[in-house]
Amino acid sequence: MIEFDLKGTVLRANANFLALMDYSEAELIGKHHSLFVDAKEARSAEYKQLWASLAKGVLLKGEFRYLAKDGQEVWLEASYNPLLNSSGKPHKVILLASNITEAKNARANIDSTIAAIERSMAVIEFAPDGTIQQANPIFLQVMGYAEEEIVGQHHRLFVTKDEATSLTYKQFWTSLARGESQRGQFQRITKSGEPVWLEASYNPIFDASGQLVRVVKFAYDITAQFNQAVALMGKKSSELEAALEESREAERVRLELDRTLQEMSTPVTPIWDEILLLPLVGIVDSTRTDDVMRKTLDRISQTSSKMFILDISGVPTVDTAVANQLIKITKATRIMGCETLVSGVSSSIAHTIVELGVDISELRTTATLKDAFSTCLAEMGVLDLQRGRMPSRSQQPTLHRQRTYR
Repeated sequence: MIEFDLKGTVLRANANFLALMDYSEAELIGKHHSLFVDAKEARSAEYKQLWASLAKGVLLKGEFRYLAKDGQEVWLEASYNPLLNSSGKPHKVILLASNITEAKNARANIDSTIAAIERSMAVIEFAPDGTIQQANPIFLQVMGYAEEEIVGQHHRLFVTKDEATSLTYKQFWTSLARGESQRGQFQRITKSGEPVWLEASYNPIFDASGQLVRVVKFAYDITAQFNQAVALMGKKSSELEAALEESREAERVRLELDRTLQEMSTPVTPIWDEILLLPLVGIVDSTRTDDVMRKTLDRISQTSSKMFILDISGVPTVDTAVANQLIKITKATRIMGCETLVSGVSSSIAHTIVELGVDISELRTTATLKDAFSTCLAEMGVLDLQRGRMPSRSQQPTLHRQRTYR
């Protein structure tokens, strides 16, 4: 509290005022109220009007900025109260005040923050049920509306009909009503029906008693970035599809090459009427012997061959699995009425088979391909092994006629 005469001269001040302004009472008594304001304000018409009104007995209330002794701002929530004498005329003024400096600065900080947000972001406020209360110019510009066109309307004005009637949309506002904020990228529809994309947050606002009073949405228009990203994704998708197509074509070529190589690596070839030959070269494993069996049986079925020569002179070594597969091939061809001879068994392969203890009683073997071919011709009555010559043409069975071969 501080007292002034009608001209603004300080008469006295209480301890609270003196402590707040950092003065002693002796420093203030007889000084003018203008001590507490800056020189510009003291010269202003508004300041002169203040004291003219007080001198007439007008009560003034509000927030007033004072300057302490060190020049620091002090904000007062105050009332200037003219006191009347016994004749009913004002004779002095008492200022009753509360220090609101901290609250004023905090509010100013909040107001500045909100102003900064308003200048840079699209902002719109809703009632808890989604009814639009107000929107800032940026939001109105993005959506293409005037404020009077949307105030009182529901938020569903900005979404498609399908979304507005969806369960997801209903749950969206239900969660906001529970005080749960929502944030993300949202597609919204402008007044002209164009889609826009917003990076936004919906923020529930509560009063002092914890009641939800409104929902404030802060948003950035990211439509350009979104469209650019979609275009880039489309380009990348096309490039990826092209790369996948190239990969599929390369895989098709590879499979075709593998098939061709397999055909080349296991060429089951007729070399005489009802005689087939398959020369194996290189490393032989269980996969390759499976392929040999399949192609051999197919070829026997196609040609009705009676003899099959499997020449392994080009195979460096065999293991137990491969030896057993050769036995299976022999049994399978025999079931189809075709006898199998394994030719070209080297000394190293013979030694390995013996060491492995493989039972080869089912295998018919010859040392060379020539021996195998001669045996086949003899068993078919085409060659007389004892005389070492071919029978005469009249002696050869009608079924077996020699073909020219390479």
